[in-house]
Amino acid sequence: MIQEFEANPQMIPIVLPHFPTRMQAIIWRNYGLVPTERIAAVLEATVKQIEEVAVLMGLEVPLEADLQWLARGYITIIRANWHLLTYEQLLTLLDWTEEKLEFTLKEDDFLWVKLGNLKPFVKPVRYKPLSAKEEKLTLEWKQRVSEAFDPIQKELDTTFQEKPFDFLERFKLSDLPKISARRLPLASETRLDKPWTIQIFQNEYKGEGEDTNDGKDESMGEGNLYAYAQRFSDKHALLWGVEWSVAASSHRERPILRFKVDPAASGVKESHTIFVSDDEIVIQSSDEEGILRGLQWIEQTMKKSELPYLEKGKYEQTTNFDLRYIYSYSAVYGDPLLETELDPYPEEQLERLSEVGVNGIWMQSVLYQLVPWRAAPELSVNWEQRIEGLRRLVKKASKYGIRVYLYFNEPRSMPLSYFKDKPDWKGQEEQGYAALCTSVPEVQAILSESVSALFREVPGLGGIFAITMSENLTNCYSRAPGGKTNCPRCSKRSPSAVISEVIHLVADAVEKEAPAARVLCYTWAWTESLGWDDKEILSAIKQLPSNVTILSVSEDEKETNIADIQGKVIDYSISVVGPSEKTARIWQMAKDNGLKTAAKVQFNNSWELSAVPYLPVFQLIEEHLQRLNASGVSGLMLSWTLGGYPSLTLRLAAEHYWSTDGGKPRGIHELLEDQFGAAAGKTITQASLAFSEAFQQFPFDIAVLYLAPQNMGPANLLYMEPTHYKATMVGIPYDDLERWRAKYSETVFANQFKKLASGWKKGLKLLEKARKHISVNAEAEFGDLYRIASTAYLHFYSTYMQILFVKNRNRYLVAKDGEQKNKLGSILADIVQKELENATALYTLVKQDSRIGFEASNHYYYTSQDLQEKAVNCQYVLDHLKRYEVEGLGRTLV
Repeated sequence: MIQEFEANPQMIPIVLPHFPTRMQAIIWRNYGLVPTERIAAVLEATVKQIEEVAVLMGLEVPLEADLQWLARGYITIIRANWHLLTYEQLLTLLDWTEEKLEFTLKEDDFLWVKLGNLKPFVKPVRYKPLSAKEEKLTLEWKQRVSEAFDPIQKELDTTFQEKPFDFLERFKLSDLPKISARRLPLASETRLDKPWTIQIFQNEYKGEGEDTNDGKDESMGEGNLYAYAQRFSDKHALLWGVEWSVAASSHRERPILRFKVDPAASGVKESHTIFVSDDEIVIQSSDEEGILRGLQWIEQTMKKSELPYLEKGKYEQTTNFDLRYIYSYSAVYGDPLLETELDPYPEEQLERLSEVGVNGIWMQSVLYQLVPWRAAPELSVNWEQRIEGLRRLVKKASKYGIRVYLYFNEPRSMPLSYFKDKPDWKGQEEQGYAALCTSVPEVQAILSESVSALFREVPGLGGIFAITMSENLTNCYSRAPGGKTNCPRCSKRSPSAVISEVIHLVADAVEKEAPAARVLCYTWAWTESLGWDDKEILSAIKQLPSNVTILSVSEDEKETNIADIQGKVIDYSISVVGPSEKTARIWQMAKDNGLKTAAKVQFNNSWELSAVPYLPVFQLIEEHLQRLNASGVSGLMLSWTLGGYPSLTLRLAAEHYWSTDGGKPRGIHELLEDQFGAAAGKTITQASLAFSEAFQQFPFDIAVLYLAPQNMGPANLLYMEPTHYKATMVGIPYDDLERWRAKYSETVFANQFKKLASGWKKGLKLLEKARKHISVNAEAEFGDLYRIASTAYLHFYSTYMQILFVKNRNRYLVAKDGEQKNKLGSILADIVQKELENATALYTLVKQDSRIGFEASNHYYYTSQDLQEKAVNCQYVLDHLKRYEVEGLGRTLV
């Protein structure tokens, strides 16, 4: 391995005394995730020997591994083995090259950082037969697992269960409700439960009835109308049992639904007007996507009423946010444009996202991988295949009214050796790398021509959002400590001059090739500590061209006062509702200089809890959307890498994306009553309010977000001896209470999670109360909501228990008074018992819902076997506490 990633001989791996042997820890954590042959190769054993040990531990033998783990869950595997295997053994287990592992540690969303910036020094573990004592301990392990989980599994076997990654199949399931009894239409209603014709004039604006083709061209320009119409017709037949036809010409023997696209018409993108009469419906818009939104409005209106009728009249919907883009729930880093089997956006997911109002998706990109990179051609190998993959994605997404946006963090730095024959190109130096200095004309030319090539090669590409600070070393100020660069050229210029110049180069190149594409300048990390006061921000904004949109985190630096402790939001939050004063100032600067604005938000989840696909804190989302509507921002970036699931939350949020006939969006209570019925909806609204109020007790701090155990939840192990390992960024929490709590005292930190968990539990009780009012049609949606809310509770409550455990363990270990030690031992035993119950309860939910514990950039935080391991870990700690009785100042074995 390269020096940066070498194992640290000073860091010995953590002890796992709840396993009879470390060999069995390797078998348990990997069994079913990788082929048994790989485990055998790592341990230098035969498959038979591995399976014999697996049987003794209570594992199912033989068991075929799900290869999805190696493609989409390799981070889970790496994290589970970080303290168990050497690099060589890890490579064998994954069947990777050293180069691939190095690339993954460096480029896979800061994986090396998530693993603590260190690899413990591990001695190779090899297979050896179990001794009599080890075999006895192994049988005890099996019995403990059996006693804790056999009754649960027996009950689960009578119900529906999901395997990991089954959520990929969920998108394929129709979300159409089963319609039962109907009434006859009123005189004021138009019937849609009879055959109609959807009439498509691809170029209606060229002249009434002027047909151009059969409507089956599916490029992002004209041509998607056929795809929109056919999908509407297919779903209408499924829901109402009536076949509609799609045609390019008029047939008056049937009622007609007509499209009118007039690019010359005024109005915000996607705005549309619908005219409903007895035998004709007209959807009119200035663009094709507006036609799609009109069709979706018709479909959703009928689904809400559970009747195939529309009230006659005119309906207008004006777009409030013309950009609403999100990250894939199931994306993988890797090389998805080259490895087509790892499709980050399957068609079914695109359709579900479109249905909840999303009109853009984003994905990571590296410019030199997508176009020929004159600065280093060897880095562009296979660019042709990647660009073809991007074209396919753009074309596919367009069928759902969705455009593709690229994360743009350019130009990427190079190793110092690269600059031996280009010393004048070298900019800011950092840890063996240097920036390609963007003050150099040759570098500017390469950047500009490469961006032009990208948009020329991929017609219809939606645009880019450019991160200029913090993420990777790019321009010479991007990671300059204290806003001071060591670049001899850029140090003579201001950050605003350098960065605005980069954005200007990019925006001009995009404008030249694709005038309709968007360029968003992300103000992430434009902070005073990095040299960005208001004067510097304004200077940058003034130098940007008019086709740039200013994108800012809505709640950035919003002040907080939690438990009377002052702070501010760094990163992003759902518990603290934006926008902040700082962000509002930036947006106002942008507007004053003629630029559009957009808000980066998290509407599904955040690092406050990312192990669930969404958090049902609907009132907090509603409040945020109301404020954003009032702010005048024109676009929404709906999530970072977490939060891309097409959820109930996004469906409720979509109510705010359009103004209907000038009216206000319906409130959460109305939407939930539509979804679950009047009686249930009212109680679910109360439950969501309880969740929202409880969530505001979250002890917000960026260190808490990244380091505390709320994302790992009940899967995080308990240690009777301190591990001395530091918690890692959204990775492994260990037992590092000192860093978990950040600026909060241990007592305050524990109390905040106690308030959060107890308040959340009140919401769960209200949800349970609502259950008796749920109709058959709403049972599945309600079950989904209840599972997600229950999982969130277990994560919050478990975090509270873990805080108490470490706090009391530390006191227990230093206690010298026998009575005090016994008292602390009893407290610890009670905490551990509750954690055991948390692990078994979460196991049930994991078996029922494959989304639980998954997050795109971290893969699964835990597996069902991890939760079984946690239960045994708890039993081991309980035994440890029971094994000793304190007498005076000494310890005597009972």
